[in-house]
Amino acid sequence: MLYRWLFILRKPSNRLWLAPAYSAIFAILFAFAAHLADRFLPPHILPEIHLEVVENLLNIISTSMLAVSTFSLSIIVSAVASASSGATPRATDLVVNDGASRRTIASFISALIYAIIAKTALGLELYALNGRFIIFISTIAILLYVIMRLIAWVYTLSQLGRMGNTLDKIYQSAEQSLLNYRQSPQLGATWQGKIGLQASQLLANDTGYLIHINMNKLQSLAEKSNTYLHIKVRTGELIMPNTILAEIDNIADNENDFRQAFVLDKQRTFQQDPRWGLIVFSEVAQRALSPAVNDPGTAIIVMTKVMKLLIQSPEEKPEPEFNRLSINALNCQDFISDCFAPIIRDGGAILEVHLNMQKVLAGIWQNAPETELREYAQIAAKDYLQRAKTTLPFEQDFLQLKQKHDSLFTQ
Repeated sequence: MLYRWLFILRKPSNRLWLAPAYSAIFAILFAFAAHLADRFLPPHILPEIHLEVVENLLNIISTSMLAVSTFSLSIIVSAVASASSGATPRATDLVVNDGASRRTIASFISALIYAIIAKTALGLELYALNGRFIIFISTIAILLYVIMRLIAWVYTLSQLGRMGNTLDKIYQSAEQSLLNYRQSPQLGATWQGKIGLQASQLLANDTGYLIHINMNKLQSLAEKSNTYLHIKVRTGELIMPNTILAEIDNIADNENDFRQAFVLDKQRTFQQDPRWGLIVFSEVAQRALSPAVNDPGTAIIVMTKVMKLLIQSPEEKPEPEFNRLSINALNCQDFISDCFAPIIRDGGAILEVHLNMQKVLAGIWQNAPETELREYAQIAAKDYLQRAKTTLPFEQDFLQLKQKHDSLFTQ
């Protein structure tokens, strides 16, 4: 259960408030820890700072940081709304998870809380001469840090929520997820045996999308129970009550412990689901190709980025070995059909979309690391060419497309 909660806290929507919470706690502890300087250091060893000087500095921080924090949060809300309406609502978590934004908000809120706590402590005469000097130095340091964060925040504001920035964030998340999959397609499961006749089925008892499988826990439970496990589902699948999550070789009495290793949520995430990033990319392209937007250029950019994702070769990385687990293989063909099929459907009347689709599929056919993916790229190119017969309104456009297809896929 603890693992499940820790995993949920890592979600982008939770990280936005976790960073300010951690920094606020640190600010409070530091403000009170300055009192220790009066207790452990000899009196008058540090220079004397007048109380009014420290109070004025803290007033500057407390009054300005409240306004800046409110303004910054409104900017993030606007950026999320822009990404949702301009790209896709599924990209909002990535905008919220922007590292520069989280650090900036955390800095502003923690500086505000520090100033309030320190000013209150000064009013209660908690600090003597040494304590006031420590507060003075720390306040100067906080002011300098806040100024640096403001300068960096100006650049972030010029990018946050824009289409290019949103596409880059989708690309980075999809790239990491796809590389993780290619480094360990079976999530480390190495057992090659077969489930026996006495196998029991591990059924789900909840509804939601499978966002994570705790392979370490399943391996540990299988070792304790002296059994083997075949996982029937992959991350990204919609799980319903009585969905078969896995088959256990021997009947286990602790099925609920096995079930806890499958983490469900209301929506899919990028971390362990390589298909989700491609689907989100496809949604951006579909919106761009809608009659209301009519922006085929964005759809072409999306196709190019997806091609770059699919032709990347993974770096060699030692993967964990779970010798009591096996798992259903992921169909690489879904990488193409999930992303490109909706794009070619919605952009069926646009020649430029068809031409770039053929180029992209040819690039995957020639360079993708998986043989299955290369073969399906060629099949998809032929299918999309046949679809173009009925969607391109001008016959000469189709002839030009066919000529491009023949030149690209001729060995």
